[in-house]
Amino acid sequence: MNIDAMHTALLILILMLAGYIIYLHVQLVRKNILIESIIRKVSGIEKELSGGEIKKFLNELHNFNARSFLLNDKLFEENTIDFIFSSMTESSTYIHYTIDENVARKIMGEGFMFVESFHKTALAVSNDKLDLMIKHNSKKYYGDYIIVICIANEIVKAFTSELERSGITDYSFENLLTENPPYKNENSDSVFLLSSHFIKGFLNYRTGEIVQNPSFNPNYSSSGFSNNISRLKAALSTK
Repeated sequence: MNIDAMHTALLILILMLAGYIIYLHVQLVRKNILIESIIRKVSGIEKELSGGEIKKFLNELHNFNARSFLLNDKLFEENTIDFIFSSMTESSTYIHYTIDENVARKIMGEGFMFVESFHKTALAVSNDKLDLMIKHNSKKYYGDYIIVICIANEIVKAFTSELERSGITDYSFENLLTENPPYKNENSDSVFLLSSHFIKGFLNYRTGEIVQNPSFNPNYSSSGFSNNISRLKAALSTK
């Protein structure tokens, strides 16, 4: 092959590579525009997103599929989002995912069971649709049913203050909101059962179905809660 032919072949290769780079760039721009439009649609955000904000969002949603999210997910329809957000001004709100409707109904009727820390399986949510979307996208594969838990801010404040006054640092207020003392499981971990009165209900994020708990009372208080404080005080004094 002579030198002119080699130069021609090299030039064609460079042009092909340049064309491919331009193609990839166009696809990336189209993807960013799509993501940004989805964010505005779902979260109500009106501002322009910077490149850094879009990159951060993409990193947090590395498994995000826009088409399946919009077609198969009812979480951000008006009635379902209102069910989650409606108590937020006066309550701390959490969500928990489960795969079985019977389990969801059992939690609603009997209470929310957790081992050691409430926050291992319950996600705190704020009145922010984008924050909820990110958390939902990372947890939705744990099940179609979302348990909604609401605890009145006054209850949170009262029992958090009681723990602080008592010098109890190994527990948080959720550990106190149980009707019965915790018990040890086979791994010697403490198992707690949050009162069912704090369960607002549950929803199916694929169908949009909502089931409300008739016994829901975010301001619920019980003598059992105070007994838990007394029990922890006694245990602390023996150390």
